Amino acid sequence: MKTTLYIARHGETQWNQVQRFQGQLDSNLTELGEKQSVQIAQQLLDKNIDIIFSSDLGRAKHSAEICQGLLNVKVKLDKNLTERHLGHWQGEKIENLSHDNNYNELLYKFTELAPKGGESAVTCGQRIYNALKEIVKVYTTQNILVIFHGEALRCFLAFLGEFSNQNAYDLFKNGCITNLTYDHNTEAFKLS
Repeated sequence: MKTTLYIARHGETQWNQVQRFQGQLDSNLTELGEKQSVQIAQQLLDKNIDIIFSSDLGRAKHSAEICQGLLNVKVKLDKNLTERHLGHWQGEKIENLSHDNNYNELLYKFTELAPKGGESAVTCGQRIYNALKEIVKVYTTQNILVIFHGEALRCFLAFLGEFSNQNAYDLFKNGCITNLTYDHNTEAFKLS
């Protein structure tokens, strides 16, 4: 018995465009971001999506609503799918923080280190894992589109043992889709 998850990063936002860290703050989708959201849905038209789950942050919710218009399925918001809390880095331009001594560990590694007032990669990965596990327990054998965030996805995949030496912005472009299955017999997520 398997549940199939199509995990998509929301479309481009105004802050993505100017390279500002959003974390759990928010900015609106750009025109390109809206087009990327349409493209997410178009890529999944033949996948028999049963439901869309989304982070409750505006950018993910807006992407989910655009997908809903094409896929004609219900959207459920889940606050546990929100982006990693980046503490005092939120709202700052990347160029202003790249000199920080902890920059590489915070954004390229999977450790317990957290930005001041924020969340560690390990804590974020565990939170996303728990949220997705709750979803697949209820929606067994279904095809689910999950729209959330790049850094949260990086942390979740690292939690599963899929480590990378790249940051989320290089790994997951806006509108990209990562395929995942959950095997209910082995109780394990697996990249497909």
